[in-house]
Amino acid sequence: MSSKYFKVKKYIIIIFLVFCACEDPNYPEDIWNENDKGGPSPVVTSVEPSNGAFAGIDTLIISGQNFSDTEAENIVYFNNLLGIIVDASPTKILVVPPNLVSDSVTIKVAVQGTFLFGEYSNQYTLTAAVMDYGPFDQFTDIYSLDLDKEENIIVSMDGSPNAEFWMVNSNQDSTVWSGSLSKGSEMKLGPDGNIYYVNSQRFLCKDLEGTPKENSEIFKRLNGNASDLDFDTYGNLYVSGSGSVIDVVNISDDGGLTSGVTEVKDLDDLDTKCLRVFGNWVYILTKNVSGDEAIYRLPILNATGALGDLELVFDWSSYSNKDFSALCFAISEEGNLLIGSDSQTQPLTLIESVGPSAFYPTVLTPPISYMAWGNSQYLYVINRTEETNRVQRIDTRMNGAPYYGRP
Repeated sequence: MSSKYFKVKKYIIIIFLVFCACEDPNYPEDIWNENDKGGPSPVVTSVEPSNGAFAGIDTLIISGQNFSDTEAENIVYFNNLLGIIVDASPTKILVVPPNLVSDSVTIKVAVQGTFLFGEYSNQYTLTAAVMDYGPFDQFTDIYSLDLDKEENIIVSMDGSPNAEFWMVNSNQDSTVWSGSLSKGSEMKLGPDGNIYYVNSQRFLCKDLEGTPKENSEIFKRLNGNASDLDFDTYGNLYVSGSGSVIDVVNISDDGGLTSGVTEVKDLDDLDTKCLRVFGNWVYILTKNVSGDEAIYRLPILNATGALGDLELVFDWSSYSNKDFSALCFAISEEGNLLIGSDSQTQPLTLIESVGPSAFYPTVLTPPISYMAWGNSQYLYVINRTEETNRVQRIDTRMNGAPYYGRP
């Protein structure tokens, strides 16, 4: 037979197979239903707060129409990143935005079963509540810091061959402030312009701006190893640490190493990890021989710095079940506590009258080993790990308590 015959036969077979396949009752139906017009498209009418929010922290309220009251059936995009939906109704979606910092964020809502996005008509602004601050990196060994009234940071640095204090101005430019005998585990700027610092030893040191290392001064000998210090409104300097005592130092006294140092409280088996003055109280973060951690306060009784009895403020070990350790704390203008720790899930904990809660847990990393409030809402913290030594500035949206030592 001719090749033409075989070609025609081949085509007939192919057509037959296609016809049979189309008639196969087990053949699946078309995925696309041309009659399915989809559900009503979502409509976004407003986003609150309207003037912007903190990326990764704030909960936004998206108002509109045709949302699903099943959270999982809604998707909210911030540019090309997803938000975390915490509640939903047909007219409102509550969503936490991703950690995306931008002043031109497009917000879109998709709802399962609909074909079109609902898009917010305005560009939205997401700002950073936490930012790395200053010229610090894994090669700069930072230990403590304080601020002056112009919001300049003074940082204790420990490097080879010399320890130093650096100043970082509001433009984040740094200069050497003075030399130093050693790193400061804790430091405070005093009313006389000196930096007073301790290093878990039995000495209080001080330096004035421009002091070279060879002129750095051991100022006073203390009654115990000291790891923290703070000024009260009378100008008294309280110092405490692992010696289980609190000393008060008269910084105007020039009578020698032991003159002007008075033990004002025997803490028995409590060692002090952090000390802060708030109003007429001295607050201390303590640890005892059993490893229990708690915050106490003692009333300041008079202008010479005498202290009253201990009063428990917060039992940290009961709260943490000793799964993580408190490292430092700061106090707000309203008397709320912010406690830094090595917790992996909440390195910063807010203690209010209503109880404790994680503070900015999605954008902070542990450990928070040191903190000092600026002159308004900014809290400056040190985050030291094997890979990173950095200062971070946190916009807390609350004012810090006054620090009485700042000149």
